[in-house]
Amino acid sequence: MGLTAAGQETAIFYDRWTELFQRGFGPVFQAGILRTGDPPREDPERSVIALARRAGIADGDRILDAGCGIGGPAAILAHRYPKVRIDGVTNSVIQAAIARDELARAGLSERAVIHVADYHRLPFPSELFDDVVFFESTGYATDIDQMYREAGRVLKPGGRLYVKDVFCRSGALGAAESAQLESFDKIWGCVRTKTVDESVASMESAGMVVSWSRVIDDIGTALLAGSMFTLQPPGGLVPTELGKSFAQKDLDPPIEFAEISARKPR
Repeated sequence: MGLTAAGQETAIFYDRWTELFQRGFGPVFQAGILRTGDPPREDPERSVIALARRAGIADGDRILDAGCGIGGPAAILAHRYPKVRIDGVTNSVIQAAIARDELARAGLSERAVIHVADYHRLPFPSELFDDVVFFESTGYATDIDQMYREAGRVLKPGGRLYVKDVFCRSGALGAAESAQLESFDKIWGCVRTKTVDESVASMESAGMVVSWSRVIDDIGTALLAGSMFTLQPPGGLVPTELGKSFAQKDLDPPIEFAEISARKPR
């Protein structure tokens, strides 16, 4: 299936910036990383494994990573769960090429397959997956109702849907907050950052049963900041190539990291 017009716009954004993101972020394109370990610290690999536990992923599951980036989470999950099968979907041919190369080098290509496709119209038969996960990718949806209908369609009865993302804070926004959110979306190529309440309602409209939703407290963005700035005494913080393109002074959008867990009825 081809890409929608919005999918093509997102593809253009990621085709342009993916290699820079890879240099700055590494294989996991997520702004918020769970703090794990003792003492707690931001470790992308451990964060993905912790998110998988929250999603209810079990070894032997068939998983759809909707908005898979360059396959970092898929590789981590395939290493952690030796019996899972993962299908990743990205609308960027550059991301897909990088992901396929990295998965092949890791010997994971048979269990982690990357597709160039639009998650509004997935190229899979119905009731194929045990789990569908969205790791910081729902902001690129033009029609979240259709996105979640497709997620529900490809889930098996009793299958799990899990979303971890940046969300707009609930409640009415003032003009200044709306402008800040619009700037945030423009910088990061998002169509529109959604609220948790809006997302829950959309899942329920798609026939899903929402188990819980919550703001994520054990999360940090130090790695994101570190990818954008370096400390060079005596001048202080100096923007990296990534920071020069994406760090905006005085940007303070009304956003929060949150997660949602839902199931498809049996």
